[in-house]
Amino acid sequence: MEAPLWHRPKPTIEERAQELERWERETRRQKRALYLRYGTEYAVWFVIGLFLLFWSFHTTDPRYAKLALWGGIGVGDGGMLLALIRARKEAERCGLL
Repeated sequence: MEAPLWHRPKPTIEERAQELERWERETRRQKRALYLRYGTEYAVWFVIGLFLLFWSFHTTDPRYAKLALWGGIGVGDGGMLLALIRARKEAERCGLL
């Protein structure tokens, strides 16, 4: 069991530097994991939206073209927006903001 804060010895400069270095390394690792996870998710939604948009340009049926165009805009933009919102919430939960 740890002693209460007022009974603990004051850390030396070297101990404090090691503690800050550990904290910075952990923060950097968490940020990198968040960027990788949500950056990939953002890119996937971007590609899905682009695929639907380009499919709407390629198809010859006007009904499917309009559906694919607006679907690509809605699905792509909506997915990217949700990925950004979830990334922000996760970063706040981890204390990175």
